[in-house]
Amino acid sequence: MTMARTRTPASSETLVRRRASPEGVFGRQDWIKASRKALIKGGIDQVKIERLAQQVKVTRGSFYWHFKSRADMLDALLDDWQATNTGPLLRAIEAAVEAGPTGIHIVGRVWIEEREFSPAYDTAVRDWARKDPKVAAVVRAVDDKRIAALTRLMQVYGHRGTEALVRARIMYFHQVGYYALGIHETLAERLRLEPMYMKALTGYDA
Repeated sequence: MTMARTRTPASSETLVRRRASPEGVFGRQDWIKASRKALIKGGIDQVKIERLAQQVKVTRGSFYWHFKSRADMLDALLDDWQATNTGPLLRAIEAAVEAGPTGIHIVGRVWIEEREFSPAYDTAVRDWARKDPKVAAVVRAVDDKRIAALTRLMQVYGHRGTEALVRARIMYFHQVGYYALGIHETLAERLRLEPMYMKALTGYDA
């Protein structure tokens, strides 16, 4: 005689997860996107599970299908910032290095066109870093990585050692400051001024 296997009842949390997260409805990336939007609009204090659920009109159960906790989601949000804002910038810098002296404009376009790089996202994460030492450490590491890449770019123009580093810092700090000051210029104006900025920053008339 075959004994029927006893099944352990699913926990209430597991049941909620199964019911709340049907395939293809509101996924992990959707939650990250909603978190990013809330961060940019209102700061890290606006990135709360209940508030996000209300905004996107889904249940909290949907959230717990994808994340263990708010802290887990915030880690994912920080990873997203590094991937979407730092990744494209680093690729543009490497392309500029390979292109030679005229390559600096590849980097300029990333900053000016703001399609692959979001200054609002960068600013929001920096504001978040002022409240969270862990985030501040990540931002410092990202800044160092970006500056190191720009230092390699400055070597294309014949600058070496400390001079290359200082020019890279000036270029980077200038751009961060541009966003922090909230300067508003038309795209046409930014494109018109870009060659002059690059000449001043690199010492090369490209």
